[in-house]
Amino acid sequence: MRFTQRLVLLLKTLNPDSYAGLCAQLKLGDAVRQFLFTFLFLFALMLLLLVPAAVVDAPLLRSRLASFDSFAVGGNFSAARPVTLVAQPRVVVDLSGNASLDGASVLFSDEGVSWKRWLLFGESSRPWSALTDAKRAPAGTYLFLLLFLAPSIAVWAGLLFLVKDALLVILFGLLAWLLPHLWRVRLSAANGFKLALFAATVMMVVELLLFPFWRTWWLPLLLYAVFLAIGVALVGERDFAMHGRRAERRDAPGRKL
Repeated sequence: MRFTQRLVLLLKTLNPDSYAGLCAQLKLGDAVRQFLFTFLFLFALMLLLLVPAAVVDAPLLRSRLASFDSFAVGGNFSAARPVTLVAQPRVVVDLSGNASLDGASVLFSDEGVSWKRWLLFGESSRPWSALTDAKRAPAGTYLFLLLFLAPSIAVWAGLLFLVKDALLVILFGLLAWLLPHLWRVRLSAANGFKLALFAATVMMVVELLLFPFWRTWWLPLLLYAVFLAIGVALVGERDFAMHGRRAERRDAPGRKL
């Protein structure tokens, strides 16, 4: 399935009225793949939104550090020759007297930390003396540190979000399948889990896209439950009506037994 088709399906899952058609159109495996695409797409957007959020929060972090009487960061390391910590982007530790940033994105030298600016336009550096007292560090330092740690943060955050959302889909899928029977609404297990996968889109939109600016746990879950309940009512009622029509045909006069 093409990227644009996946995006169209993503938008459709934000409309509970389309759930009946999607349940008929997609197999359970297709619904799972669409859920994974939706998560990865929204998670990528969240990472992009973290950049402006970090720019906004860096001066705020610096002002909060001013509340401390002292806040120091220190370290001690040595190396006999240049060491490449990360290949792409290239991060190098070079304690020789002629260390340079040529061919590297980030350089830890005996004088301080140097790095290439955004889009590789120019260079910036901070001596170790400027980093000793975190209160006096420029706000851009915290943005640099965030971008430097971004790959590992993204991997772990993505795994945590994915595991949490997958467990919620399993739980809500079971509820969507079992609870409707209490109201004599028939819904197959496959459709129950499909609905849980479709309704999870609204939860991930609110959870991931608002995460860089505002964090809440109850609003995504509330919207998830509402969308899922609407989907169960629509798809379940249609399943129930189908069984009712079968019963009417079976009991119709003149039907041969």
